Amino acid sequence: METFKLDKKYILAYWITFSTYILFFLVLMLTMGYSYNAPLNHLWIRRAGLVIFLGGWLIWYLGRKKLGHQSVDIDPLGDVAKKIIFPSYKKVHIKPKKIVSDGIYKITRHPQYWGTVLFYIGLAIALVSIPALAFAIIIVLPTHIWRAKVEEKMLEKLFGAQYLDYKKKPNFETT
Repeated sequence: METFKLDKKYILAYWITFSTYILFFLVLMLTMGYSYNAPLNHLWIRRAGLVIFLGGWLIWYLGRKKLGHQSVDIDPLGDVAKKIIFPSYKKVHIKPKKIVSDGIYKITRHPQYWGTVLFYIGLAIALVSIPALAFAIIIVLPTHIWRAKVEEKMLEKLFGAQYLDYKKKPNFETT
C-alpha cells in the first residue's frame, strides 16, 4: 500500500471547517426561535428548509458512500488521544488508488462539502434562525470553498494530469 503525508494547509483547512461546525451549532442554539417574527417563520418556508436540509444530507451521504475507503479521514480527537497514550503513534494515510468520477462525482467534485453547506443552510431555515443562516452563508460556505481548493491542490499533486483532466469535465464547479 502506497502512503502519503497530508499537506499542512489541508490539515489547517480541516480544522477551520471543523470549528465552523461547532460555531454554527452554538449560533443556532442561541438564536433559534428568536426570529419568530421574521420572514422565515412561514410554514412553507420552514418546510423548504427541511427539504434543503434533507437534500444536503443526501448529497453528503452519496459522496461519502461513493468514496468509501478512499476518503482521507482525519480523526482529530482520536488521533490526539492515540498520540497521548502511544507517543510513537503516527497516522498513515493510504494513497487513493483512483479518482472517483462517477455517480454524484459526475455532477460535483465536492459533494460532501456542498451537501454539508446545504445541510446547515436548510437547518437554519427550518429552525428559524436568521443569525445561523447568515453564519452558514457568510462563514461556512466560504470556508468550504477554500477547503475544496486546498484539497484540489493536494489531489493535483497525488494524481497529476489525471486529476487535471477530471477537473476539465463539465460539472457543478465548472458551469
